[in-house]
Amino acid sequence: MNHVGPNLINRVQQTLTPGQLFMLHMIMHEQPCTVSRLAEKMEVAPSAITAMLDRLETHTFVERIRDQSDRRVVRIKITDNGSAHLNDLWSIRQKVLTHCLLQVPDTDRTVFLAVLDRLAHTAENLDITAFIPEEKD
Repeated sequence: MNHVGPNLINRVQQTLTPGQLFMLHMIMHEQPCTVSRLAEKMEVAPSAITAMLDRLETHTFVERIRDQSDRRVVRIKITDNGSAHLNDLWSIRQKVLTHCLLQVPDTDRTVFLAVLDRLAHTAENLDITAFIPEEKD
């Protein structure tokens, strides 16, 4: 699956890492958001977010905006350039996935998509607490 995920992204462009593209995607859907919100969503320290944001800002994919009521708060917003870059990559990925799926016979593709849908539905309705080990005293 890497050839339609991180490896595909690396083959298409060398500007950003898959992690930075994931962050750009999150910013697009959460914007404007704070560094702490991104850190929480990505489950990393805010300092790691700052380094990634520096690179995204260097490429003019995001901009930092200081909150007018509290100058300590910095909001992150995707730029038109960042949106265009992200949309171009998702379009290429969609074309590659479509091409690959069309190489599979109709009957196999139908079964594959049905199984994939079933897995997604099962995961969505899963009681995750059943898999978390109990703490020992």
